[in-house]
Order: sequence, then C-alpha cells, then structure tokens
Amino acid sequence: MATWEDVVAYAKGAAQTVGKKTDEWVELGKMKLKLSELHRDIAEAHEGLGRLVYDSRKSGEAVDDMIDACIEHLDDLNGEMERLEEKIMFTKNAVRCDKCGTPNANTAQFCNQCGEKLG
Repeated sequence: MATWEDVVAYAKGAAQTVGKKTDEWVELGKMKLKLSELHRDIAEAHEGLGRLVYDSRKSGEAVDDMIDACIEHLDDLNGEMERLEEKIMFTKNAVRCDKCGTPNANTAQFCNQCGEKLG
C-alpha cells in the first residue's frame, strides 16, 4: 500500500510533467506566431521588391543596389524562417521528408504526403 509520502511525491511529479508540457506548448505557440509574422514579412518584402522593379523600369532609373539589398533581406528572412521551422519540427519530434519536405511524426515509417520511405 502506498504511503502518504508516495502519493505526494507522485502528485508532485505529475504536476511537474504537466508544467513542463504546458511550457513546451507555450513556446511552440510563440514559435508558430513568429513563423506567421515571418511569412507576412516575406510577402511584404516580395511586394516591395516587385514595386521597386516596376517603378525603376517605368522611370528608367537604375536601382540595382536597392534590388540587391532587397534580395539580401529576403534571403535573411527565408533563412530565419527555415531555422524556425526546423526548431518547431524538433520541438514536435517531427522529421522532414527528403523527397517533398513535408513534416512527419518521428515514428512514421513513410511520408504522410508522398509515401516516400523516411530514413
């Protein structure tokens, strides 16, 4: 029969586990929010780049340096997004399919999207 101390120890362990899972879900939510913001920033940067190219062609003004700066900014945003997606996958214990890039549970044998064997 369990003693009172055993019950208390079990309850403390359960509470710590729940607290840890809650912290993980909060962190995951923050990462997903940041990912959403990055998607928006990338879309805005693409729009700005397109507007810059259009305006320069209409005016005949050379803006190659500005275009290069926009492309570098987009590369930075895309790199940040890829790092964040990998961090989210790690947090969710997921693996990315080598063929199509779809995230899958780390216990999956085959990709849920394309059926490729996961290695």
